[in-house]
Amino acid sequence: MNILNSRLYSILETVSFFFLLNILWFIMCLPIITIFPATAAMFGVVRQWVMKKDSAVFMPFFRFFKENFKQSFLLGIIVFAFSYIFYIDFMLINNLGNIMQNLLLASLFLIAIIGTLTFTYIFPMMVHFKLTLWSAVKNSFFFSIKYFPTTLLSVIFVGLMFVVLLYVPVAFLMIFSFMAYVVFFICYSRFRKEGELAEKHQLAQEQGNHT
Repeated sequence: MNILNSRLYSILETVSFFFLLNILWFIMCLPIITIFPATAAMFGVVRQWVMKKDSAVFMPFFRFFKENFKQSFLLGIIVFAFSYIFYIDFMLINNLGNIMQNLLLASLFLIAIIGTLTFTYIFPMMVHFKLTLWSAVKNSFFFSIKYFPTTLLSVIFVGLMFVVLLYVPVAFLMIFSFMAYVVFFICYSRFRKEGELAEKHQLAQEQGNHT
């Protein structure tokens, strides 16, 4: 009975952590301009959970919010500006009505795919490594291509979660923090693999230098 109680308590505690993080993220997103810093902070918290460093919510969230504010805020400005330009381009191209329309629409579609794939890694990359914004974007793009199956898995998962949200609105209470956790977990497995490959390469170089 004690085992059942402890297991039930552990499940309820985990659910409450996801719920609190989700609500905190939503509240901090309300000013709109803080959506990206709040999202970076949420990924910072789930990073701690995945790496089993800390299970807290509030203090780590505000610490990561402050640490990543400038970089994530700038990222938000760039993404919103790019999205606006993308929308204007789409509307202009959509009114062409000739053969160039299909070519230009295909180009926009390709850009949208590249942007989506890159965006999958950007927040995990931002909170896990100490990088400049440009380096984070560049490495996110390379990771998204190099580990395309993993990237596709993340995109499909996020898409499925939005479908769940569409049919089960109450899932809003914790679905975004859960998505962040799973996406970071998936990305973290690639980060570790890349680290292992880098260590093997360095070891091989050192052995080559000694021979």
